[in-house]
Amino acid sequence: MLSSQDVVILFTRYPSPGKCKTRLIPQLGQEGAALIHRQLVTHTLKILTDFFTWKNNTEFIIYHDSDSHRMMENWLGCNYLYKEQRGYDLGQRMADAFLYALKKTQNCILLGSDCPDITAPLLNEALQALQQKDMVLGPAHDGGYYLIGVSNTIKPDACRHLFKEIPWGDDTVFAKTLERAQELGLNTHILKKLHDIDCVEDLKHFHHCSHPE
Repeated sequence: MLSSQDVVILFTRYPSPGKCKTRLIPQLGQEGAALIHRQLVTHTLKILTDFFTWKNNTEFIIYHDSDSHRMMENWLGCNYLYKEQRGYDLGQRMADAFLYALKKTQNCILLGSDCPDITAPLLNEALQALQQKDMVLGPAHDGGYYLIGVSNTIKPDACRHLFKEIPWGDDTVFAKTLERAQELGLNTHILKKLHDIDCVEDLKHFHHCSHPE
């Protein structure tokens, strides 16, 4: 049972070749794309571990996409809390995760594993912002976002509506989400813009990776 002041959620998936980082497959192949995904998740977990060493009263949950807990535990270890993403699209899955966390916590942030430039201070900025704001967003250069967070000042219906009918994968995701937040009357803090790793050209922004040429 959650009982912390803050919750951090990582959305990710098991690195099955052919099922992750699919936009990298044409250039790197299924195994190469899966390798990049593994490296991104490992890098993100290192940043999160650094963050949790000095951030107290914070729960951490890994939400995985339709992969078994045992597969995730075999890959990342048994020291994490794992939950399966539930919903017919990304928006419903994120809303479900937030609604679960906000039942027992004050603030919650959710991030993926595709943004290697995220830092512990940036995560702290996001949680600190939620002490005063309803929502926090971290915009990505591709028009999406790498982090979203909400406080428990948001009512459940508003939380669900925040993620409805967003064109996921489109370059207007950040703009549409910010527009939706404004419609709902949510005060939003915007973080610095960072790069996501989606295609081969983006790998120049991931300095910790090794990949097939």
